[in-house]
Amino acid sequence: MMMTRMLILRIVAIGSGISGGIYDYFWLNDLVGTFWEVAFTSVNLAQIMLIAYENISVRLNDEERDFHAKYLASLAPYQVRRLLRTGVWLDADAGSAITRQGEIISHLIFLKSGTCDVLVDDISIGCCNAGSMIGEISFRSGEGATATVRATEPVRYLALERNGLQKLLKADPEIAHAIENVSTHSLEYKLVRMNRAAQHRPIRAAAF
Repeated sequence: MMMTRMLILRIVAIGSGISGGIYDYFWLNDLVGTFWEVAFTSVNLAQIMLIAYENISVRLNDEERDFHAKYLASLAPYQVRRLLRTGVWLDADAGSAITRQGEIISHLIFLKSGTCDVLVDDISIGCCNAGSMIGEISFRSGEGATATVRATEPVRYLALERNGLQKLLKADPEIAHAIENVSTHSLEYKLVRMNRAAQHRPIRAAAF
């Protein structure tokens, strides 16, 4: 189980609280200071126990564990479960539109399997393969989708509902940071592929 930054900070805080309590009690004979150090340490211990309980009680299926490992390995299982509660796994047939150009996206998409065509003004400019994130630009900007994404074969994907996800990101900075990293890497990957394609195929972009 990977320790999150918050858990590491709490462990450091506990060490600091124990040291402070020992110093206040044995060197300063400060009972008030000792009380607050003990209280501070106890709160952090309780938080760690709560996190440990939540992680132990979380059960992820194979599909969810794959999503966790591929995209959000820095998060604890209970955080991944909170994120998954904002979305749903969906299947789409070939020809189905995942996003439509100009429309505000309702979900942030993680493509698990299959391939999608990316079209701008009904002209194909590339494709999205398994592992791609779809809709991150619109999700960030709040504006309409920059392209239509249409399945070229049966696909399966995780759709995280926009409003629920935004509330979660505000409530948990670690999840927000993890999603931001995935989104940034996705955009960087797409830009690199497009630039490479432009050098060889000026009319048609590379795979998204």
